[in-house]
Amino acid sequence: MHDWKTLLAVPRFRALWLALVGADLGSWCVLAALPILVAERYGAGGALVLSLTWRILPKIVLAPVSGALLRRFGAPRVTCIALVAEAGLTAWLPWCDDFVLLQVVIAGIGALDVFTVPGLLSLRGDVTPAGLEMASNSLCSMADRIGKTAGPALGGLAVTLGFVPAFLGFAIVIAVAAIPVLALPRPALDAPASHVTRLPGEFLRMLRNDRVLVGLLGGAVCYLVMFGGLRPFLFWANREWFGAADTAWTGLMAAQGAGAVIGALAAGTFNRSLLRRVSAYTLSMIAAILEGLFHLALLLCPAGAAGAWVAMGILAMTGIPEVISTAAWFTAVQQRLSPERQGLYFAFTSPMWDCAYAIGVTSAGLHAGGMLSLGPWWAILSLTATLPVLPLLLLDTRRPEPPVHAV
Repeated sequence: MHDWKTLLAVPRFRALWLALVGADLGSWCVLAALPILVAERYGAGGALVLSLTWRILPKIVLAPVSGALLRRFGAPRVTCIALVAEAGLTAWLPWCDDFVLLQVVIAGIGALDVFTVPGLLSLRGDVTPAGLEMASNSLCSMADRIGKTAGPALGGLAVTLGFVPAFLGFAIVIAVAAIPVLALPRPALDAPASHVTRLPGEFLRMLRNDRVLVGLLGGAVCYLVMFGGLRPFLFWANREWFGAADTAWTGLMAAQGAGAVIGALAAGTFNRSLLRRVSAYTLSMIAAILEGLFHLALLLCPAGAAGAWVAMGILAMTGIPEVISTAAWFTAVQQRLSPERQGLYFAFTSPMWDCAYAIGVTSAGLHAGGMLSLGPWWAILSLTATLPVLPLLLLDTRRPEPPVHAV
């Protein structure tokens, strides 16, 4: 906890952390409320799967644009503009009475994520003092989990007041998150366009020269396939297994977020002792395997209201290894790459994450189309996040000296 106090005393880190809290809170409110909006207007089958997919697909093709803009104009400026634009589209969502228009707006929000996500991720390394990477990432995970816990609860409560005021409120939260980003210093403009054209080759050399970066990417992809299917799974489990109203599914999401807050506290308390025993890379992989096993345990939930409480308990426990794995994952990246190269790494790996996430979301069509029942489909996704990670533990985990950067 002392490391957290040290970090929050650094103005640049504090500004980023506040931006993360606001951006994640608004995003999770939207993620919780959007399926309710779609299900009420268009049904909870194929329309729901399509709406979740359109949030992801645009980001896959925009990675080179994101990498070029982040490098040329700086992460603070690009992230701030993207957050304000995302807020505008969020406020527009309940006014989209036409299904096609709704999908276009959802796709627009997804396209803006390709700038906000790598931007905020690359800023982590730039504002973190050397040696405090694990504490920084656990604290940033805490920001995400605050949003993940409070967002679904607030989202479910807000839609009871009406979709228009609810999404307007979410938009205000996202727009306010851009204000702390403005406090971060603007870097000098980067190299000319001829340098930008070499970014894909630079990224490939980065992977070729460091197998651990490849392993980190592989672990993230496996996790995100499962995570992509998690929300439709919880939405349908709430309906089919527990017999609850659609708005009650936000309680399942909030339970996972609450467990992640506990995990963030554990990571912040024990991060130094954990990293003395294993590398950040190994810690990330071990925690990811445990998380996959917890998700698999959701198949053991009984039917009815009692099953909902059991699921909440399992999801709360799942959040602990989830946040430890996440914090260790970003720590491993920061130990191997300078802040500028982190931005490049995140810009090109983000669309791969999005592809994996989209595979998880679209796999929900196997259940929506009647090809698989809910249990077998979820078993496949949970094992996808567990079994492929086992051989990744065998990769070389020797760490170079952490890149030095001033704060």
